[in-house]
Amino acid sequence: MKNRARISLSIGNSILAATMGVVSVALLLTGLLYYFSFSQRAQRLIEKQAKEINKQIVLNYERYIESIIETANYIQIASVPLDWSLDQERLQDIYALNSQLKEDVVSIFLFDEMGHRLLGDRISRSRELAVSGEAWFTGALRDSSIFHFVADGAQSVSADRDEEVISVSKSVMYGQAGEELRGVLLIELNFQVIRNLAQKTDLGPGGHILILDGDDEAVYTSQDPNENQQESLQRALDTVLGGLETTLGTHQMYLNINTLSHTRWRIATYLNTDEIETVRKSMLPLALVIFGVSMIGTTILAAFISFRISEPLHQLQRIMGKIEAGAINTEVSVSGQKEVVMLGRSFNSMLLKIRELMDRVVAEQREKRKTELRALQNQINPHFLYNSLDSIVWLAEHNRSEDVITTVIALARFFRISISRGANFIKVRDEIEHVRNYLTIQSVRYVDKFTYSFDIDEELMDRKVMKLILQPLVENAIHHGIGDEEGSISVQGSLDGGFMVFQVTNTGYGLTEKRIAEIHKSLNTPGAWGTGVGLKNVNQRLQIYYGEMAGVRIGSLPDERTTVTIRIPTGEEEENE
Repeated sequence: MKNRARISLSIGNSILAATMGVVSVALLLTGLLYYFSFSQRAQRLIEKQAKEINKQIVLNYERYIESIIETANYIQIASVPLDWSLDQERLQDIYALNSQLKEDVVSIFLFDEMGHRLLGDRISRSRELAVSGEAWFTGALRDSSIFHFVADGAQSVSADRDEEVISVSKSVMYGQAGEELRGVLLIELNFQVIRNLAQKTDLGPGGHILILDGDDEAVYTSQDPNENQQESLQRALDTVLGGLETTLGTHQMYLNINTLSHTRWRIATYLNTDEIETVRKSMLPLALVIFGVSMIGTTILAAFISFRISEPLHQLQRIMGKIEAGAINTEVSVSGQKEVVMLGRSFNSMLLKIRELMDRVVAEQREKRKTELRALQNQINPHFLYNSLDSIVWLAEHNRSEDVITTVIALARFFRISISRGANFIKVRDEIEHVRNYLTIQSVRYVDKFTYSFDIDEELMDRKVMKLILQPLVENAIHHGIGDEEGSISVQGSLDGGFMVFQVTNTGYGLTEKRIAEIHKSLNTPGAWGTGVGLKNVNQRLQIYYGEMAGVRIGSLPDERTTVTIRIPTGEEEENE
């Protein structure tokens, strides 16, 4: 009794320890997975939101830039037919009209290559002398294929304007006295437009927009002047393009940088992520608290359950010991917890299935031997031997000695491979040779009735297969496939994934889908030998030796051909006595 008590206590303690360990690991993994899953989702949400905001801001600026480019293109197109020396008044009207139509356009000018004003508002003499050295002017002449955007805080070149502007310039052609000359078109935009577009987006506390020109100089920033603007600029210069998490002052930010089309400018957006970061950081302590509380509750519950089920488990252990000793017919009978009783029933069910499987294995082994004997008996067909000998006599009577020799040699080889010294498995090359000998005999017997061919992968030749699996298929192809008509037979073999695949194809009338379904049903019905004895013989032997993954399948095209396919799993080539 003391030993039993110790065993019961040991089982209870083991169950308690195992339960605690499993539950602890499960809870810990669940908490960590939840935390990391939440963190990743939060990160993806931040990235997605930052990219969408940056994309929308870039889109707003690009739409505005495209409208300015359209205005410049329209002015250029409208000016092409006109001559500056003859149509100066009309050209001046075009420039003035387009300047007035858009509220954000401050002035529009046309300069020659020397920097002299040709069209546009009046400018002072000192400013006109300095035009040729302006960045927008030299850039337009240096690269005539693009528009140049310059925003360095300069004032308008117009003598009548006193505004901070963005200079948009492009090299253009204009007519003068019948000649085409190069000049520079300048459109000055009110810098307030940049501010207005930036103010449409809320990026949270400390969040802001930073615009950089092609020289990495800050064109505009919406950041509060009291904040460290230099730190924001340096982060953007270090990142160049793309997005990343960063800290700016006391705020967590997600920085995203993209380019503005038609310009060499870049837009950097700083999105405040303080709230999401706070929530994400608070998740880990919360998960640890939940884990601790759950562990305390689990320990109490596990101890109670362990006490209730330890004794029934001891009974189950004792009965299992008997079964382990060989008393496989013992029935498990335990009482106690519902779960333990169900476990005992399940164990009884498992024992029953084991006994059934053992009986089935014995029956299948017996059926396998019977099938093998039946296969050998079917292969050594007295009717086939009689016909072959009759053909030899007929050939001898007609002095066809070469055919007599060929037939006798083929017949001898045919029966030698059929017997195979009692081996159940032979090499594929021997199985193919066996079929070739059979076809040789039949082709001599049925002169000009059929032709045949072989296409076997060389890598298959030295693998082993169960013998006498192809000749019955070839025999069916001759007698039931081709019939009384002339035709052809092909034998193919290849490797397909984890299977050896053999196909015997014959020309002829073919089979209907209904007939194929009947044959397949017969092949898989035990004891039904009425349809295709050879096919059923092969199919049953394949499934006994190789399992249910192996077998025979039939396919047909009516009035064209019929193909019988054998699939054999690789790795099962050796004979299993």
